[in-house]
Amino acid sequence: MPTSKQRGRVRIAGGSLRGRLLEVPPTARPTPVRARETLFDWLAAEVRGAHCLDLFAGAGALGLEALSRGAAHCVFVESGRSAGGMLRRVVDEWQVAGRVELADAAGWLEKSGGGKRMDIVFMDPPFGSGLAARCCKLLARNGWLADNCRLYLEAGKRDPLIELPLDLEMLREKVVGDVRMMLAGRKRR
Repeated sequence: MPTSKQRGRVRIAGGSLRGRLLEVPPTARPTPVRARETLFDWLAAEVRGAHCLDLFAGAGALGLEALSRGAAHCVFVESGRSAGGMLRRVVDEWQVAGRVELADAAGWLEKSGGGKRMDIVFMDPPFGSGLAARCCKLLARNGWLADNCRLYLEAGKRDPLIELPLDLEMLREKVVGDVRMMLAGRKRR
């Protein structure tokens, strides 16, 4: 059985693309397979038919995992030219319902507001960058989040807690290795 990371690759852990290997750009820090498996256990009921947004996509492992498990569509936002090009090739070759935007995540959220409201948003910014808090505000302010949305945030286990927009609450949290996984959703009324 292949390990989750082999020579700059990660494997898709479940769904129709299970076992496929995904090349990881040298600058990317992909979500560990154990963390992805936990995340998709949390999201099991929400993934099928969901419209997803993968910010700071890197290799696209989170969005591709969602598509593999039945998501309807995923928009991948990645600022690195090399990583974005690799991800575009994967989306084309694997023939999945995805679109890759080569852009800075915060700038893209600011300029592209008013688009499709997303059911699931994956956000895995560089640890310690402060970008998660900025992007959370933009997601809420610019109407990106569907009524029953799920927002997945990934941070270093020693990073400060991320302040969520007022209408969101933390649903799940777990530390896996050096990664703090957080799943938020709309507050119940």
